[in-house]
Amino acid sequence: MNKFSFVSSKKLCALATVVVGAWLMTSCADTYDGNDTFESDVRNTQLASPAEGDITITPNTDGDQMTIAWPVVYGAGGYEVVLYDLSDPNTPLVNTTVDGCSLTTSREEDVNYMLAIRTLGNEKLNNTAAVQATEKLFNTFEASFAAIPEGDLYEWFVQNPIPESAKGQNLNFDLTPGGHYTVSQVLDFGKFTVTLRTSSKANNATITYSVEGGLATCSGFKAKYITFECGASTQPVLALSAEPDPSILDADHNSYYQIVDPVSFQNCTINNVVRTFMFDNKVKYCVKTFSISNSLVKFTPDDKMSSTAYFQIYDGGGFINDFTATNSTFWCANSNPVQYFIRYNNSCRCDRAGYLTNSINLMNCTFYNIAKTGQMANHSGFDGRNTSNYQIVSNIFVDCGNGQVPRRLTGRISTSAVNIFGYNTYWFDGAPETEGFSTNQYDTSNNALQTDPAFVDAANGNFTPTGAEQVARKTGDPRWLK
Repeated sequence: MNKFSFVSSKKLCALATVVVGAWLMTSCADTYDGNDTFESDVRNTQLASPAEGDITITPNTDGDQMTIAWPVVYGAGGYEVVLYDLSDPNTPLVNTTVDGCSLTTSREEDVNYMLAIRTLGNEKLNNTAAVQATEKLFNTFEASFAAIPEGDLYEWFVQNPIPESAKGQNLNFDLTPGGHYTVSQVLDFGKFTVTLRTSSKANNATITYSVEGGLATCSGFKAKYITFECGASTQPVLALSAEPDPSILDADHNSYYQIVDPVSFQNCTINNVVRTFMFDNKVKYCVKTFSISNSLVKFTPDDKMSSTAYFQIYDGGGFINDFTATNSTFWCANSNPVQYFIRYNNSCRCDRAGYLTNSINLMNCTFYNIAKTGQMANHSGFDGRNTSNYQIVSNIFVDCGNGQVPRRLTGRISTSAVNIFGYNTYWFDGAPETEGFSTNQYDTSNNALQTDPAFVDAANGNFTPTGAEQVARKTGDPRWLK
């Protein structure tokens, strides 16, 4: 094997101990010699690595770890184990020697992995190491429903409609790494739960919205590892269907059209959003969960945004029950006024849609020039209720929300609700904000950072902080701290 390099240290793997009167035998030995040790009968042998088909990879319940296991090779002195993410084959994730026959390590979604295991020799038994490692390719992508070639996504789905039998499934559509796609009209997935994803985390496909182009749904939706170019269209990045599927109407809870499956954007770059990011099409929706993570969103609003919001779930009488943004950047590249970042209908509260709590959660995000003369949020139905929870931690807000960021994000706060603030920067017009820090409401953490984050070049989209406090606390979107 010449493509990969391995740790070459030798470690014995023919040990056992007696614990509380019982023998604990390692999987690298097969004969007991009567003297509290086990020793293999395999001697003076050229060993082989475990067969590829005998290697198993088992994720844990949460999916964030996996156990790699292989059968014993008798007479071995251990195993060299190397694990790579194929998007970065020069940097092994694991490169170690294992004395047993299993290894537990971290696991990420949507990764193409390469595992290599080589059996080591055993000097005591005069067994020599395997000449080659066994390689095993595997991935942590959910099964693909279909791969879409480069071209117009709208036309592809017209030619390849989703079958009725697929309703209720999570349908993963794979885009070509580095591929170029357009959306010529509004592509509405309707009642189908769809994931659009590039089949490589390291080489985003690009989706360009034409003048009339956009995406819509009235079910769960995920976008992963995609670059969206939205500047030619005034359509939302994601609209909620103008004609929702009747099956999602919840007559028992105030006739909301309920989207219960998650709506999310993960590891995306979304450029030149002219109007809304999400719009309800004047239909009464409740989106149970919306999240955006590890993403960068650039807004270039036109002059039609002065009385609306980037997340406008208002006109139809609806709201997002739980809104979460993590490790992401939101910035506006021009001076056209936008009234709100988030806006929900004033009648909306979690219990009216059948939920016990609602929340807004912003963690390690960078915000620049967002609703500078407007408000970060407007959701008076949430305000002052013990079911309305907020977690606003380690963010950087510069020239946002008219200098009233914590006050407007939360509105009135119930002392019975979860209200977590910590190490945020609120910097407006060259000075720290002063409104929204009273002892009994809004940001009561007493640890808001009071210094300029001093971005390297905010006007051109470089939000690397040079402020000592922000750097020390590692606040804002982590991408700018690398």
